[in-house]
Amino acid sequence: MVSGDLREIKQKMKAKTDAARAPNQSAKAQAHLSTKDYYNRHGYFIAPNLVPATLIDELLNHYHQKIVPSKEPFFRQTTNKYEINTMTDHGYVAQSFLDIHGYSKSPKFSSAALEILFSAPIINMLSKLTGSSSHNLMNSVLFDVNAETVPHKDCWYLDTIPSGNLTAAWIALEDIDERAGRFFVMTETMQEDFLKGEKDLSHSAWLQRIKVYFDEHQDKVIAPALKKGDIIFWNSKTIHGALPTQDRRFSRKSLTAHYIPSQFKFGNLFAVKDFIEYRDYKGHKYYCNQPEYSRRNKMKYAFKTAVYDSPGLLRFFRKFQRWGIGINKIG
Repeated sequence: MVSGDLREIKQKMKAKTDAARAPNQSAKAQAHLSTKDYYNRHGYFIAPNLVPATLIDELLNHYHQKIVPSKEPFFRQTTNKYEINTMTDHGYVAQSFLDIHGYSKSPKFSSAALEILFSAPIINMLSKLTGSSSHNLMNSVLFDVNAETVPHKDCWYLDTIPSGNLTAAWIALEDIDERAGRFFVMTETMQEDFLKGEKDLSHSAWLQRIKVYFDEHQDKVIAPALKKGDIIFWNSKTIHGALPTQDRRFSRKSLTAHYIPSQFKFGNLFAVKDFIEYRDYKGHKYYCNQPEYSRRNKMKYAFKTAVYDSPGLLRFFRKFQRWGIGINKIG
């Protein structure tokens, strides 16, 4: 629920593009600490050439053959709505695709995604970062172009219980041209608290506080040059987002995923979601939060979006969520 109604924040970010376009200054620093120590200190870790090109090519082949030409509405993280594909002037899908690992109507596409998301290099790296032997996949998002996601922390939306043990991954599916708009993290921001115990703080007000911090701490922004197969991992409490696109001729094909160590419960800053049901893929557990399109689901998530920025209404409906009735995920 990060994008969609936050155009003003995005517009203000454009003025900060040059300052935030940090070089890949992490490689030397990472070499002096263990993987886990670096991750725990800085809140992120860059792993170059981690995903084999063959796995990426398989995913993109199914994407171009099945998903791009589809007339089926997909749920979009960028708008929080079910929409058919909208093509840009340069032939890319403008919207993102949420939970692609659970597309039952496109099983080969979803299987290709799961092969990447549960590939041995990723699973082994997650264990190095967290110290846990197994991890559950909680969501995935595929981007054809830059969504210009505003600075935020994942813990508002999804995290472990207790908070702070979720690890996310941003996987480059192609060599990312800087003009496409780089993904960024802000180093050493895990301890920054923007909620400050205010239970009635709205989502938009929380994002605005983070935006102010982003503007005032440009020295913390890390926006590395990533090539096909590279991954940047980050913690649920690390500020991250995307720099503005400079040239829309360039795609920015990428895949994000969020994982929790298997021993933790799932939730966010506001709720424990112990009602979820996991599925299995080759011995790994994964969750599909976002159901595929139906008229009922379209109405359900239109309602969810309408109440999302009202803390009082959200608390009310989360009570029904805990009782196991109503919308399966309020946020």
